[in-house]
Amino acid sequence: MNFKDLQYALALERRRSFSRAAEECGVAQPTLSAQETELGVELFERDGRTIRVTAAGEAILEQARAAVGAVARIEELAQTRADPMVGAIRLGVIPTLAPYLLPGVLGPLQAQLPNAPLVVVEDMTHRLLESIEAGRLDAALLATDHRDGNLSEIPLFEEPFSLALPRDDPRAPQPEILVENLDPAELILLADGHCLSDQARALCGQARGRGMRSDLSATSLETVLNLVEAGLGMTIVPELARAHFEGRFPRIAFRPLIGANSARAIRIVHRAFVPRRPAIERLAATIKASMPLGTAAPIV
Repeated sequence: MNFKDLQYALALERRRSFSRAAEECGVAQPTLSAQETELGVELFERDGRTIRVTAAGEAILEQARAAVGAVARIEELAQTRADPMVGAIRLGVIPTLAPYLLPGVLGPLQAQLPNAPLVVVEDMTHRLLESIEAGRLDAALLATDHRDGNLSEIPLFEEPFSLALPRDDPRAPQPEILVENLDPAELILLADGHCLSDQARALCGQARGRGMRSDLSATSLETVLNLVEAGLGMTIVPELARAHFEGRFPRIAFRPLIGANSARAIRIVHRAFVPRRPAIERLAATIKASMPLGTAAPIV
């Protein structure tokens, strides 16, 4: 397999669709049949429209990710050998942070990095990490521990959680809500794949041992809050999102959560030896300095 074949195979692994993988790679829709014949193994199983990675494919694609990442790092070294502060910075951001953080920091970032325009990609945590490792992103703003020795991070700030509940709920008059008083069965969460759902589960692991409700979920915080306003339950909201939504949902009370796991740590994650480290450090410092007072506590 040549390098382009590796890129296409990895795109097919991510997209699980020949047409979407071809679109991502900017090529006509091919198949992997010839490459698989050359290797003597099948990378993917095809069952109608369903595409699955075989056991042999898992091992081969792991090496393909390493090869593609190595080539990306070589290209980065060549592009930034003169000045790491010049050239676009490809930054990933999780969906529960991007709409509420970026409007306040993009202006300062443009002023501090005039020769390094920001290219923003909003996506789920696991896909952002894959893109960092493959060299498609320089860094990402995440809220979970990556636990990967090939990656480094720069801590930014602690973002507290609030509980969003209907104003006619008996707990709404309380100025703050104790984590141990939460009932997980009342929580409406974002769909699986959003790190905020995992954080809510971790938070409620410190509360009652009852299961989370599974009949309601959504792919955006705004949809979840509409369900809360309709009286169907309550949800966990990060502070920057609370500041954004509080005036838009008059029938919802937002109350600070107090106790274990009642905040999340936002950090910038990047490859350990990325040559753009000076630009990423300036990006991190600018975000810290641009945070609205009272919305989050910088990590020092």
